[in-house]
Amino acid sequence: MATLLAPLIYLRVKQPMKRRYDLVIPSAGALSLTGLLIVWPGHASIFGSEGFLHNLQSLFAILGGFFVAALTLLSTSDSPVLKAPLAGWPAATLRGIDGPLSRKRFLCLLFGYLAFSAFSLYAIGMVAMLIAPGLKPLVAPAWRSPISAAFLLPYGFWLTHMFISTLIGLYYFTDRLQRPDNTILEKERQRVSAE
Repeated sequence: MATLLAPLIYLRVKQPMKRRYDLVIPSAGALSLTGLLIVWPGHASIFGSEGFLHNLQSLFAILGGFFVAALTLLSTSDSPVLKAPLAGWPAATLRGIDGPLSRKRFLCLLFGYLAFSAFSLYAIGMVAMLIAPGLKPLVAPAWRSPISAAFLLPYGFWLTHMFISTLIGLYYFTDRLQRPDNTILEKERQRVSAE
């Protein structure tokens, strides 16, 4: 089972700012998304044929392929830029492993996690859309919104976390890998000392 869940190793990466990206922002996103879909007047369709989950399915199919392609590119690259340690203050580490992560290892962990998330959220959404019509007559109308919210909160949390993690990956590809480490390190040291 550990082999199948290996992409979740990304969640063991430690860095002070990562807590904000892993917990705070996804929690706010999950609460906002659930509120919009459950409480908003007109009650949006969640499980229907043109509902929220249905509209995400094609996006996950595209993203899954993109993340696997990025992972393939990273894992086969021999670039010295990717072999360098991941800059940051304090340095990002992987629990149980001494020393800072290399950029390549961090990005492979990140895009492996993102591919796993895209496939998992696709499968969860598909199963939810398949069983929702059969459950609807069995559940009293007063319980439908709370049950939908109980599904949407963790789903929305994971979806938001995947979105934020995708933005982090794009940041590294488009900007961070192109700038010298000493500039980044000095700015991060100043930010940490100011906090």
